[in-house]
Amino acid sequence: MMQSTLALAVSDSGAPASSGAALQSVPGLDFGLGLPGAYRGSAALETAEAEGEAIPTTPVPMTGGTAAEIDHISATAARYLGTPYRFGGEGADGIDCSSFVQQVFHANQIDLPRTAREQITVGSDVAPGELRKGDLVFFQTYAEYPSHVGIYLGDGKMIHASSGKGEVTISDMNSDYYRPRYLGAKRVI
Repeated sequence: MMQSTLALAVSDSGAPASSGAALQSVPGLDFGLGLPGAYRGSAALETAEAEGEAIPTTPVPMTGGTAAEIDHISATAARYLGTPYRFGGEGADGIDCSSFVQQVFHANQIDLPRTAREQITVGSDVAPGELRKGDLVFFQTYAEYPSHVGIYLGDGKMIHASSGKGEVTISDMNSDYYRPRYLGAKRVI
């Protein structure tokens, strides 16, 4: 469903249109997300979860990487949409979440470690309410440590290799599944 929308931003030659155009064609993917807590278990996040309230959206000014660099990362990530998920996978026949993130950033001359557990140790912490496109977002899913990672797109959305969906997809971080598992974010650009 989302893949066909993003495909509209491909030029007639099959190459991506302008940098970031693929994701710009998806409504609502251009704002920062203000999370009420940096880590699962914080009082603010627990309050939001208990009341079932959505995590508020707050625009965040650009710092660090340029808008063009961040859009290029988003466009690179969009090219992976629909790639099958495979735990431990590193190629077109199947990719896992941390390999997806590593490959997207490597294509943009940023080297990251291989696993989510290692990736959360690089970059700078992103304070609550300051998420912006291109940040790495981490979750505690199947293990006691950071076991899932995605790339933040804005408006509460992330692109990631999802074992549940079986492919690289775009998901809402405010979903009942991801919101309580959110651990924090890192900025590497």
